[in-house]
Amino acid sequence: MEAKEVEDTKSNFRWCWLLLVSVIAILVIVAGVLAIIEDFKDSKKNSASHHPGPIVKKYADALEIALQFFDVQKSGKLVNNRIVWRGDSGLLDGIEMNLDLSKGMYDAGDLMKFGFPMAFTATMLSLAILEYGENMKTVKQLGHARDSLKWITIFLIDTHPSENVLYIQVPYLLLTLKMVSKKLSHQLTICRHWCL
Repeated sequence: MEAKEVEDTKSNFRWCWLLLVSVIAILVIVAGVLAIIEDFKDSKKNSASHHPGPIVKKYADALEIALQFFDVQKSGKLVNNRIVWRGDSGLLDGIEMNLDLSKGMYDAGDLMKFGFPMAFTATMLSLAILEYGENMKTVKQLGHARDSLKWITIFLIDTHPSENVLYIQVPYLLLTLKMVSKKLSHQLTICRHWCL
């Protein structure tokens, strides 16, 4: 008799837990549905906030000046140059490897093109275009932002011409390095400005 009472108690205990878990699951589902409905209502009310509002001239001018910074940092044969005092530069970059590495952007006015800072700049610029592209378009700056992003990405693609090959810029060194990894041993020859 005692074993049957213990088994009945366990069975009742299981049913209580099953009922409790079911009630909690139903409450979570109902709360989720209500949250989605509220979010949908709010998005209809706030849909106008995603469209550009009236243009404030000083902010449009600030955006134009900020985007000119990218034009100042450009390397290579400049196309549609908006900076009158800025000329072509780095036209021979990559010529020793029969590559055109003239594009890209300088890091800090020191005629160096560093990959990671340039990749970060491209990432931030692309996120700004995605987030505020309509606003940039309204003040006629979206094209300039896209041109700067394209200038960087073309350079980054050109520095990686084939599998397992990436060119980086090294300031005026002539030397040979050995890089040994667990699987591969490569000889890294550094040319006058660029290396593999």
